[in-house]
Amino acid sequence: MWCGAVTKADEVTGAGSSNHTRWISRASVTVVLAISIAIAGCTDSVAPSSTLPIGPQRAVTHVVAPGETVYHIATEYGVSVGRLMAANGLSDPRDLRVGQVLKIPGAYRAVSIGTASSGVHRYTGERASRQFSWPVQNGVVSSGFGIRNGAMHSGVDIAAPVGTPVLAADSGVVIFSGALHGYGNTVIIRHDDGYATVYGHNDRNLVSEGARVARGQEISEIGRSGRTTGANLHFEVRRDNVAKDPLAYLPEPATSDGISFAAAGGS
Repeated sequence: MWCGAVTKADEVTGAGSSNHTRWISRASVTVVLAISIAIAGCTDSVAPSSTLPIGPQRAVTHVVAPGETVYHIATEYGVSVGRLMAANGLSDPRDLRVGQVLKIPGAYRAVSIGTASSGVHRYTGERASRQFSWPVQNGVVSSGFGIRNGAMHSGVDIAAPVGTPVLAADSGVVIFSGALHGYGNTVIIRHDDGYATVYGHNDRNLVSEGARVARGQEISEIGRSGRTTGANLHFEVRRDNVAKDPLAYLPEPATSDGISFAAAGGS
């Protein structure tokens, strides 16, 4: 499941804050992304078809892929290692087998994740204190953050024509620019305070690793690369490599803006 290239220790770069330093490496971010794509895939859908019930009765399972560990699976689903092992009768984390079907106890409820199908509506939750800018100026949010078709979708998909400019959501340093399995042509930007943003399915990347970019700078063009059914940007916001709902970190689009939502009449 882990598909990102692992870099040497001296390729790890830091992001400082006023109180402490958080470290985000190219390897750790790409590895986490590989887990996400292997769990859920990354396909664009204007009308996501997830019909999982919301609440404690929801049953979520995960099929173990090569290279996965109990720790990584537990982290991705927002449950503790102990609960995951207990739910599956594991006494030793090394007992994990490729192809094994794991039950995810209380999946997603602890981190208040909704469903990707409901995520295409305008965001109504509490917005994060940290706000980024929209990575495209014109597009349709076609799939949201959360459970999609029984698996986790770690970002939002914004549908737009091939070649539409993709903009850096904030200033930072490019820590990855290349191809990732499932994500296609991808750019990852490290920001301060442990944040990183991810831009996938690009037609082409316009920045190189190590480049410093400004908020609103064009970094790539929307495309269909990777695992997708249509031209769109797969956009993620991560803090310390944990995926967050991007809509909580983006301002509410004004009616005059070029951002719309599929559930509200978008296409």
